[in-house]
Amino acid sequence: MKGERGVITLFVSLTLLGAPEEVDRSTVEDGRRIDFFEKKIRPVLVEHCYSCHSGESKSLKGGLRLDSRAHLQRGGDSGKVIDFAQPNESLLLTALRYEDFEMPPDGKLPDDVIADFAKWIELGAPDPRDGNEETLRSPVVAKIDVEAVRAFWAFRTLASSQKSIDTFVAERRADNSTGESLVANPRADNPTLLRRIYFDLIGLPPEPKEVTAFLSDALPNAIERLVDRLLASPQFGERWGRYWLDLAQYADSLDIERVFPNRGAWRYRDYVIRSFNQDKPFDRFVVEQIAGDLLPYASDTERANNIVATQFITLGPMNLVNQFKAQLRMDIVDNQVDKIGRAFLGLTLGCARCHDHKFDPIPQDDYYALAGIVQNVQVLDGFKGVSGVFSDWLRTPIPELPEERDDRHRRTKLHRERAADIEAKIAAKKEEIAQVEAANDKKSTEEAKPSKDEILKKLKGELADSEKHLRDLVKANPPRPPEVLAATEPAQPTNARVTIRGNAVNLGEEVARGVPRVLKSVDMIPESASGRLELARSLVHKGNPIVARVFVNRVWHHLFGVGIVRTVDNFGARGEEPSHPELLDALAQRFVASGWQIKALIREIVLSRTYQLSSAPNASVYAVDPQNRFLWRHSPRRLDAESIRDALLKVSGTLSSLVGGPTLPPAQWNTQEVAQFDQIDNRRITRDDVRQGRSVYLPVSRAAWRFDAGDPLRQFDFPSPNDVVGARQSSIVPTQSLYLMNSPFVSGLAKKFAERVLADEGATEEQRVNNMYLAVYGRPVRPSELREAHQFLVASKEESRGESGENSKADEDLRSSTMTRLCHALLISTEFLMHD
Repeated sequence: MKGERGVITLFVSLTLLGAPEEVDRSTVEDGRRIDFFEKKIRPVLVEHCYSCHSGESKSLKGGLRLDSRAHLQRGGDSGKVIDFAQPNESLLLTALRYEDFEMPPDGKLPDDVIADFAKWIELGAPDPRDGNEETLRSPVVAKIDVEAVRAFWAFRTLASSQKSIDTFVAERRADNSTGESLVANPRADNPTLLRRIYFDLIGLPPEPKEVTAFLSDALPNAIERLVDRLLASPQFGERWGRYWLDLAQYADSLDIERVFPNRGAWRYRDYVIRSFNQDKPFDRFVVEQIAGDLLPYASDTERANNIVATQFITLGPMNLVNQFKAQLRMDIVDNQVDKIGRAFLGLTLGCARCHDHKFDPIPQDDYYALAGIVQNVQVLDGFKGVSGVFSDWLRTPIPELPEERDDRHRRTKLHRERAADIEAKIAAKKEEIAQVEAANDKKSTEEAKPSKDEILKKLKGELADSEKHLRDLVKANPPRPPEVLAATEPAQPTNARVTIRGNAVNLGEEVARGVPRVLKSVDMIPESASGRLELARSLVHKGNPIVARVFVNRVWHHLFGVGIVRTVDNFGARGEEPSHPELLDALAQRFVASGWQIKALIREIVLSRTYQLSSAPNASVYAVDPQNRFLWRHSPRRLDAESIRDALLKVSGTLSSLVGGPTLPPAQWNTQEVAQFDQIDNRRITRDDVRQGRSVYLPVSRAAWRFDAGDPLRQFDFPSPNDVVGARQSSIVPTQSLYLMNSPFVSGLAKKFAERVLADEGATEEQRVNNMYLAVYGRPVRPSELREAHQFLVASKEESRGESGENSKADEDLRSSTMTRLCHALLISTEFLMHD
């Protein structure tokens, strides 16, 4: 149809002008794939396969060795065990599934482990092993020279410099390795810069009136005032707090298979957002999350805050149905160790669980010294339900503030009234059933009249629904005093023992609690202390610059789309070295010297000319530096999932003012004899009153972390809460365009946007279109775009009238429908989705 061609033509004119190239992320992705092997695959091979399929096997089975990459890909007597053409049919997988061979012969591995192997093969079976594996420890690494290790760039003392960011970048650009002259782009125009700063600092687009005001501001410090205003906005913490939640494995549920609600998790989310808004010094932020419960406090508010912060340690994926409880406990400890390493140090400490780290100076002893510290954090607490299968978790009470107590008493009163109302309905329904059962059972002569059995079936169904409603209300959702799954520990802490090849019952020597040797410890760990406080203080000790480097690099990554160290989550030997090492050092040193102030760091970067460069292409410079390693321009990138969703809601005028608080829906009570516990059955766990709020407040489920099928977060690489993620994937695939074109969520918001535009009855068509462009793109409409929009609006009206007949459709509906299609085209365009 003509109108459809019109919207497609406009869509093409807006979107297919050529998407900017993505930064080459091959090195980052390679690191992720190797991490997956080290964490998910190697430990299983070592524990279950090497006894029969390695160079150390007493009798090599099937001529197959699995202790090196070359041997594994060569295969054995039955041929190759990995088929990259048909990954799912690989002999290794069919043997693990017990479809032909049955490996390992002493028992089939859990389904989630087999799924890990399937994913590994799909990733191309990444494998860093070069030779024979696997001794319990590597003498070369175990006897590390600590001082020599600290000569590695990531551990070196920070070099101080007062040079500006722009000076460092200009010098590096002039002294580049290509020998070519690299000319930097000019500064971006004001509309582009305004939109860039808004999305980077608060994750939302500017309002049309804000665009107009900024573009008319002729004062020389307009950008400085803009940056200061956004840094002071409460929306800053919602944006930057979400980045930290990626690292903390934040979710509102616990188990990776069922949706067990973690009712206190939201308090950690709000703590993180509040910390960023208050510009809490990062060193204090770190200490609170590792050992907040061990810190002194001056009030109940501070005490509650300190306890809530330690959920960083306890949040993480758990398979609570795992009946091997000792292994489950060690898996939790392993996740805690690995999270600390990745989030704060940019090191994969978890790789040393089964053996000395193959690449970084982390011997197995250091892993278990750290594991001894965190294993004293109590997480599991008996069983959930009556089956003795599902592990329960510890709930730590926190001080209840007066206003919280008053609110709970109010909710308790309402809860009791609701329960009494349901009980009354149940009693009435039972009475009605009794009356029907006692009534004369003569069949009705009227065929349309329901029979007695049909009436009873309906009434008993309604009774069962009411009884379930009451049970869910009373057992699963009563108002409770505040409690969280936070760090607590026993009066007498213990050391960890080496789990040989990662097996929790195959124990080796005990290892004294301690901090990894590559870090300079602050204090010796007293016999009566777990060591968490000492660990926390050592992380932010001035003698351990890697923590400052890692965090500064993360900030740079979020502002530029790529870090000074591109392997944001790996500062070890297999990571990349910084492209601008002196700049990274200077920023980290100034960050520490300023009192670890995050907002000051962000402000310095955003106000630099380097950050404000145009992203326009330059063919001659691009030919020399296609990956923009010398920062000759600002690299364009796609908006992340939350920014896309939040921007759609804001532009349409439907973004709610929801801020913080619990956002999970009510739970159901499972009445099965083997269970009897509360859980959320519906995996679409977003309440209606939360659905229009900012994405950071949407509840996240570990068992269904992809969110609702119709939600943009599912389509645009929102990270799994079961992983520690510092650098998200950023895909650009056709299915995203198809989603945006066909999604009821997006088309519904386009209709709301059109209603918002048409509500300004005194505006001309030109003014309306201009306001649309200001809202969607943060810039005024161009003359050519105004002509296209006018042509589209006219053509669509003529088409609708022509197909339906003159005056067969109300003008108001025609205008709304036409404007909705135009709004939809703008909202799915490349310019809207790109962060230029």
